[in-house]
Amino acid sequence: MSESPIVKVPVPEVTVAAYRAVFSRLGAVLEIGWLPLLILLGVSIVPAVLPVDFGADNTALRALPDFLDLVAGALCLNAFGVRWYQAQLFGHAGAAARPWVGPWGRFLLYTFVLYVVLGAAVASVFVLATAAQDRGLAIEIVSFLVDLAVAVALLFTMARLSLLFPAAAAGEPIGLRGAWRATRGNAWRIVLCWFFATAPLLIGVQIVMGAAFAGVGGGATRAPMGLFILRGLVGTVADFLIEALDAVVLAEFYRRLIEAAES
Repeated sequence: MSESPIVKVPVPEVTVAAYRAVFSRLGAVLEIGWLPLLILLGVSIVPAVLPVDFGADNTALRALPDFLDLVAGALCLNAFGVRWYQAQLFGHAGAAARPWVGPWGRFLLYTFVLYVVLGAAVASVFVLATAAQDRGLAIEIVSFLVDLAVAVALLFTMARLSLLFPAAAAGEPIGLRGAWRATRGNAWRIVLCWFFATAPLLIGVQIVMGAAFAGVGGGATRAPMGLFILRGLVGTVADFLIEALDAVVLAEFYRRLIEAAES
């Protein structure tokens, strides 16, 4: 049996839909995500209340704030993501009646696997880059090309499997094979939508952060508490907006591709 024709999802249309769904309904984003946002904001300013020399002699203690931020981010952003996906797929009224604990568990599982894979890839790239140092220009070029190939392969794989998230939020998990088949011919379209939807926001955040922390000393000195709060607020809000934009993009692809497959 031949496979069904490939559906080409339009990148500009999906990108515009993401901007419209998020930035014209910021109140809805806050309504769904206010509690996770407050939790993450509190976690983000933990370094400001710790002593300057906290964990100076203990690597594990020094990494504790970052680990706490990572765990809290996974829990809170995924909780928000489930509800926001459901709002895009079923409407805000329909999302309120949908179960979310089961989908949240799947989101956390997918996120954990993603962290493990990315961690292994970064560690491998670091080891390869370290081994290539001072081995000659040819070796360093080969190492760079391998690193680039790994990054492209990871991005492509993430795009091909990205519909796992909206499917889980819809309460209809499709599995790895189903997600891979559903995104056939659209992987780089998903990547482009991710880029166009989130790159302007990411660049804006980096500009704000750079301006806010320009000239702030290091070592035994610390940025004022107000700057820590500003950084936490800007970074946390940006994380939620990026999550919301990504969710709209993937919900649009899920709706279009799954409907096409069913028809």
